[in-house]
Amino acid sequence: VDDVVAGLRAELSAVVHEPGDDEYARATSPDNSSYPQRPCAVVRPASAEQVAHVVQIAWQCGAPVVVQATGHGAGRPVTDDQVLLDTSALTDVSVNVSRRTAQVGAGAMWPAVQEAAHIHGLLGLSGTSPTVGVAGYTFGGGVGWFVRKHGLASGTLRAVDYIDGAGQLRRACDDATDPLDREALLAFRGGAPVGIATSIEIELFRVPELWTGSLLWPQSAQAAVIAGWVSALEVVSESVTSSLSLLQLPAKGPFPAELLGATVVHLSYASPDGAAHLDVVRNAVRDAAIPVVDTTGPGDLQSLSAIHLDPPAAVPARGTGRWLGGEATDFVGSMFDAARVGQPGGLSMVELRHTDCADYGPAGALTTVPAPFLLHAVGAAPDDDARRRIDTVLGDVEDAGRVADIGRAATSFREGQPDAGDAWESSEQARLRAVRAALDPERVFKFQRHPVF
Repeated sequence: VDDVVAGLRAELSAVVHEPGDDEYARATSPDNSSYPQRPCAVVRPASAEQVAHVVQIAWQCGAPVVVQATGHGAGRPVTDDQVLLDTSALTDVSVNVSRRTAQVGAGAMWPAVQEAAHIHGLLGLSGTSPTVGVAGYTFGGGVGWFVRKHGLASGTLRAVDYIDGAGQLRRACDDATDPLDREALLAFRGGAPVGIATSIEIELFRVPELWTGSLLWPQSAQAAVIAGWVSALEVVSESVTSSLSLLQLPAKGPFPAELLGATVVHLSYASPDGAAHLDVVRNAVRDAAIPVVDTTGPGDLQSLSAIHLDPPAAVPARGTGRWLGGEATDFVGSMFDAARVGQPGGLSMVELRHTDCADYGPAGALTTVPAPFLLHAVGAAPDDDARRRIDTVLGDVEDAGRVADIGRAATSFREGQPDAGDAWESSEQARLRAVRAALDPERVFKFQRHPVF
């Protein structure tokens, strides 16, 4: 440990931070605060060349490198024999309007990309949270607000500039000269990072008329709203992606007094093609029960990132994500009840996302939506005892939807979990493991929730 810290300090002193530094404290305070992070040093490179240099020093010293930007995927402790490589300074974003692509630094978050793209009438396939890093989100599949029309964000990945386990700069793309780089792109597309990305190229999409909405009801309206939503899903167009959830609102916030601190039914939805598409869902749920809040209207970047009501601050989240078949609509109420939201020892939120998409993505580990629904449930779990209690409730929720479960975890939604669960079949794992072994034979890199960790 002393050797690697000394080597980093000697070669890259301006971007190395040690315990006691403010920058060290910031870098080791991830968005998911479930586990402590106490690396021997934090390095925040400002260029791909500096990333490569960090890896070379760590490789020579035999020190593991943990990669992190926002920490949404944090699911293990970071220990004092490890170096934390913080990519959050790699934030350059450029848009190629004619090609409808964006070149995005590995530390950039979605608002920066959307702001650069929106002025040209384009958007990327962002998720529900504005604080998620574009690269990590994309590598995990990326289930966003336009998933039903355009599919997963991983399917938009065109190229990845990355560093291998020996500290060499490489580029993964479909027409790469080295077959290993072509195979790496397949892994990056929704499977697992097989190197440290410094920049990615993604496809952008035209958004003719963005509409968004967030609707809230008291928990007493749960059965009626579920029935209305389910009926609408039978006829709604692919332009609408929606999520129905049960969640606990905070005691303070921009909500009506009658809902503060209460358990509420929450519908969030978006359409890139105007109001008429949303009206199919909106009319059905409003006919079922009049909401206390309804923000449906012309959308912008702020509303698109706010309608899901994601927590604004770091939380010690523990979650599960499961892909469910069409039968899921028969068990919405049972899954919501099993979550015990608002009850002692219960979860903070449970949701069912409508993800039905007919398009097939390009070649990759996960570029095609596996199922028409995604179950996501999460609770606060700051310590081992809480994690055990929350895991029990998460299991109850999974059991309630077991009949519809296709047998595949949604890795990115397993907040605070140490692994990818059953996201991959053995043959898929073997292929990812082979790429990882070829690019990082000394296992220098440590990635969170890696399927072949």
